[in-house]
Amino acid sequence: MRGTSIRLERIFNRSTGNAVIIPMDHGVTVGPIRGIGSIKDIAAAVALGGADAAIVHKGAASFGHRGYGRDL
Repeated sequence: MRGTSIRLERIFNRSTGNAVIIPMDHGVTVGPIRGIGSIKDIAAAVALGGADAAIVHKGAASFGHRGYGRDL
């Protein structure tokens, strides 16, 4: 198994082959978005909502590994 396949297994549901991926990189591109005060809180809400992954800029990537519950 190649490295790419191993990494994709972390995102895609093995049973269905589907994934829910949330884009969260707008803040840098279009500026702050009203209602998103804390990327850490939003990442927790997205994970609790069942998302499998989020697209973020590298500065926010550390919030995906939450240390409890589901990771993004």
